[in-house]
Amino acid sequence: MRLVINNVVLFVGILCLYLSFSPPINAADGNNPLVAQACEKVKAKDLCISSLMAEHASKSADLAMLALISIKVASNNGTNTSFYIKKTLDTKKLEPAVEQNFQDCEDNYISATQQLDGAVSSLVSKNYKDTKMFLESAIDDAITCDNGLRKMPGNQLELPHRNIMFRQLCINALDVVLFLTTS
Repeated sequence: MRLVINNVVLFVGILCLYLSFSPPINAADGNNPLVAQACEKVKAKDLCISSLMAEHASKSADLAMLALISIKVASNNGTNTSFYIKKTLDTKKLEPAVEQNFQDCEDNYISATQQLDGAVSSLVSKNYKDTKMFLESAIDDAITCDNGLRKMPGNQLELPHRNIMFRQLCINALDVVLFLTTS
């Protein structure tokens, strides 16, 4: 009898230890249903859902937190793209026209990441009008970079693809903020 009790205690102890280190389980599949709702009317729905769900904090986030996460995802992407531009300018010999486009995009990305910082601050203070304005400015910066890249000879470098992704992440963030303000 004592052996059975010891085994039960050992089993319960192991089970408690396992459950304490395993991630929380939501009703169906561990996903936050608000993510699908927030991304429902977004043009790039799959990108919206995948980028939000890639962030651990989204699993239990409310709509305001999802809006913040979507801005942070865009900001992180913009920062990484800015580093890519700088590294490319520093390490590759580019044609003069391509180099000028990269330099112009570098300026656009500096501006865009500053705009996204402003969007975060505005969102945190619940100033949704300014949040929208900052996001629209970041999108405009991405469009300006894109316009220069379309004129670029070759277009074989990675920047055009990165810029499209950044622009779409900013648009997604704007759409999530708009969903927040109408909910």
